[in-house]
Amino acid sequence: MTTDFYFELNQLSYAYADGTNALTDITLQIPKGKKIALLGHNGAGKSTLFQHLNGILKPTTGTITFCGEELHYSRKALKELRQQVGIVFQDADNQLFSGTVKQDIAFGPLNLGWTTAKIEEKMAWAVAQTEVEALLDKPIHFLSVGQKKRVAMAGVLAMEPSVLLLDEPTAGLDNYYAAQVLQYLAQLENGDRTILLATHDIPLAYEWADQIIVMEGGKIIYNGDPVEMFYQEDLLQRAHLERPWVFEIALALQNKKLLKENIKLPRSKEDLQKLIEQI
Repeated sequence: MTTDFYFELNQLSYAYADGTNALTDITLQIPKGKKIALLGHNGAGKSTLFQHLNGILKPTTGTITFCGEELHYSRKALKELRQQVGIVFQDADNQLFSGTVKQDIAFGPLNLGWTTAKIEEKMAWAVAQTEVEALLDKPIHFLSVGQKKRVAMAGVLAMEPSVLLLDEPTAGLDNYYAAQVLQYLAQLENGDRTILLATHDIPLAYEWADQIIVMEGGKIIYNGDPVEMFYQEDLLQRAHLERPWVFEIALALQNKKLLKENIKLPRSKEDLQKLIEQI
């Protein structure tokens, strides 16, 4: 069955064993070839949603389909799903368990039954993307938070997933590596891969995403255009979100009649600089 969506969620709800509702009535389509940012404060349900997409959690009610087929939770079905849907957790310690960096990055590809040549090729590519060449022989427990994050990302990338779930990839990183994450993501775009990024970094989401989803209290309260969202004062207050500074400055310039009202609003510092130079 061919479909334009990787995932289709229908009235998905999830409650923890103590009865706490973590997700309520989520109906959502996740298209192919898109860059999607997931925003919302801590406890909004972002990580719980990701864990459903990767098969770690199973819905209490509702259904999830992947590429038109409903998810199954046998060991074989989950292995097949996780070859195509990679997740990088917010805390890299939750997914790094081998002795050295090289062993950890190799773990996923070795379990896919690939040839040695293919494993080495995919590992080399993932290592280059995440700049961890100098760390390959280091024990995992000697790494910094930022290094662990990049190694976890390399391990997932080496499996060449169709869908990449990144949970707070810039948290705990310095400015250099936080900026590098955007560059890594740009290199991963191939027209078919979908990347979902859960983040508190609003400027990053605004600059990068094709689509923004906002969660609050386990529900989706916005799903749509990244620029349009920041005009909605009530939504921003409800979700505790601030406007990106690039958007604020462009709006101020429009209010002063220095920018035309019908222009496409800048999404990055570079876009804004170009507009200012034209004034």
